[in-house]
Amino acid sequence: MTPASGGERVRPFAELSPVGKQRRVARLAAEALKAYDLRVSSVRVHAFATNLLYRVRSDTGGRYMLRMAFPGWRTLADLEAEAAWLEALQRDTDIGAPAIVRARGGEAVLRMRGPGVSDDWHATLMTWVDGRLLAHHLDEANLARLGGLFARLHLHGRAWAPPADFSQRRFEAFLSRGEPDELFEGGAIEGLGEDDRAAFERARQWVERAYAGLDRADLRVIHCDLWHENVKLDRGRLRPFDFEDTVWGYRLHDLAMGLLDLLETVGPERYPHLLAACRDGYERLLPWPEGDLEVLQIGRLLWKANWVARFQPASFGAMGAAYGGVFRGFEGGGGLRLPN
Repeated sequence: MTPASGGERVRPFAELSPVGKQRRVARLAAEALKAYDLRVSSVRVHAFATNLLYRVRSDTGGRYMLRMAFPGWRTLADLEAEAAWLEALQRDTDIGAPAIVRARGGEAVLRMRGPGVSDDWHATLMTWVDGRLLAHHLDEANLARLGGLFARLHLHGRAWAPPADFSQRRFEAFLSRGEPDELFEGGAIEGLGEDDRAAFERARQWVERAYAGLDRADLRVIHCDLWHENVKLDRGRLRPFDFEDTVWGYRLHDLAMGLLDLLETVGPERYPHLLAACRDGYERLLPWPEGDLEVLQIGRLLWKANWVARFQPASFGAMGAAYGGVFRGFEGGGGLRLPN
C-alpha cells in the first residue's frame, strides 16, 4: 500500500475490486462534470468493462453519457480524433451518432487524475443515443441497414478533411496501435505444438500480404469497431456510437472487424445470409471493397490471441491450439470456421 496525505495506507488501484475501482473513479467523474455548463440531476453507472460509463441526466431532462476512459487503452490523441470526427458527423450528416459536449473551457476530452487512481483517466461527455442494441435485432433487413450505415460512414470518412492535429495512426497490420507483439516477438507461440506454431506463422504471412495488397487510395477515417453492440436501432433507424477506435484505415478492414463479431454471434448457418444482406445494403451506396475479407478477420483473431497472451497468459495455450485449428481449416479450403 501507498501512504495517503493523512498518513493512512491506500491500497493500490490495481489491487482493488471492480466496486472499489468504481468508487475511486467516481470522484474523478464528479469533478469532470463540474467542468461543463450542465446542471446535473442524476448520475448512475451504466457499464464498467474497460472504460467506466455513466448515464447522466440534467435538470432540464437532457440525457448524456460520460465516459471515463481507462488509462493506456486509448491515447489522448485517439480520443480527440474520435471527438473531431463525431463533431464533423454532427455538422455534415444526419447519421445520428452521439454529439460531443465540450467543457466550459472548450475541451472535448478532459484529463482527470486524483489520489489513489492510476494515471490519467480521460473524460468525454456526449449525448445519449436512443434505441435498443442492434444485437437484439439481427435479421436481414437490419443487416442491410447496417451495410448502408457502413457505406455512409465510409463516404464521409473519405470526403472529410480532418484538422491538422488529427491522429496519424493507421490500421494496416494486425497490430497497429503500438501494442507489443507478444505472439511472435514475445515468443508466446513457442509454447504451442509444432503444427499450431506453423499455422500461426502462416496466418501472419497471409494477413501481411492482404494488408499490403489493399489500395492505398482507399485509405480514410473509419470507425474500426462498428459491430452490433455499438449500434442502436431507433424506430427503424440505425445509430452508431462508441467511436473511440477512430483511425485511418481501409473499408475492407472496417467491414471485416464488425462482420467477424457477427459470425461469432450468429454462427456459420445464419452468417452467410446476413453477410449477403449487409453487402446488398452497402452496394446500394458504394461498391464492395476488393480484397480478402476472411484473411483480415484472421488478422483480428491474431490480435485477440496477442491480447490474451499479454493479459491472460494462462489461457493462451488452449486458445492458441483452437486458433491453430481454425487457421489450418481455412488453409484447407473450409472457410473461416470459428471454434465453438
